[in-house]
Amino acid sequence: MPICGSETRSWGVERIRANCLWDNDNDTVVDEGANAGEFSIAVIDTGVYYDTYSHAYHPDLQDNVYPDGKYFYCSYGQLTISSNYWDYFNHGTHVSGIIAAVDNEIGVIGTAPYANIYVLRVDGNLKSDKAIAMAAAIDWAVDNHFYIISISMGIDANYSVLQEACDRAYASGMLIIAGAGNSDGPIEYPANYSAVIAVGAVNATLGRWNPPDLPSGPLGSCFGDQLELVAPGVSINSTANPDVYPYQYYMEMEATSMACPHVAGAAALIWRSKIDPEFDSNSDGYWQNTEVRAKLRDWALDLGDPGRDDYYGYGLINCWAPNQRPLGDINNDLKVRVDDVSLAQAAYGSEPGHSNWDPRADINIDNKVRVDDILIIALNFGKTDP
Repeated sequence: MPICGSETRSWGVERIRANCLWDNDNDTVVDEGANAGEFSIAVIDTGVYYDTYSHAYHPDLQDNVYPDGKYFYCSYGQLTISSNYWDYFNHGTHVSGIIAAVDNEIGVIGTAPYANIYVLRVDGNLKSDKAIAMAAAIDWAVDNHFYIISISMGIDANYSVLQEACDRAYASGMLIIAGAGNSDGPIEYPANYSAVIAVGAVNATLGRWNPPDLPSGPLGSCFGDQLELVAPGVSINSTANPDVYPYQYYMEMEATSMACPHVAGAAALIWRSKIDPEFDSNSDGYWQNTEVRAKLRDWALDLGDPGRDDYYGYGLINCWAPNQRPLGDINNDLKVRVDDVSLAQAAYGSEPGHSNWDPRADINIDNKVRVDDILIIALNFGKTDP
């Protein structure tokens, strides 16, 4: 897809209702003063595309990628760190766009279009080398105060060096989010650690990503008792490396790698919102990693078996309800009033495709405007953002 035409939102951004937060009037432009996730995120992946001559980044990432980065490479136990974070595989470029593609009238818009990306490229000869490199990147992110760490890669073996890095990061207040893996089997590492949010992938009908087996083996979203959340991960349009895929600045990809950055963006949106007193467990007036994690869990749309299950975790992430100030403020004017009730009443009974459909009124993002949505507004009627 060339760089031309109007800007679009991927179905994933719309399905988790991120756009309702920062594009409430639905004109595909970030609203003035909106929370669009202005937060720094460390992306541990394959790097990011930039023009090697001008050092300009992808047009949809130019404003949101820090102008440097790091490359952690381990060969048979020997770690080296350099500044060559160019993306030879396209993967990291695509992931970065899902988080933070900017609002610039071309291409796509990310989940949190004001988020700032710091690229930490990771590679290694052996699985153990990759674990060492990933652990070093996590430690670097902690030392440099990146409170959200997005990891769309994994290893099908447990290494203590990686687990200890994740534990240190979580204890230091960082929130690590990782793709569960794509082998249609047990969750990979680091997603399988309790200090990490493991993210599975779902398709547009919210079914677990589980395509037909390929000749090379089974393919599908990994599952297990550590799976925490799911997010859109199929046919996700995002930024691409035009040198790896000639003249393609955008492309669709699928995997838990694409689901993970949706959750990273959602976490940034919560962290940039005012603290919710109901989740301020230590009453300090600031978000902590445990509190953001709890809010992501509590407002997820339950899928599969009732409650948390091994295939969908707590459910699909919801960007909309956790960021309403106060809850029930669906027109983003910081108060729950008659106009919110009117919007919900006008959309009552509707679903996507109906002439009265208004996604803002679907607070629990189940694609139906029903009594439960109206009840949330009614229970909070008259409240204002303190």
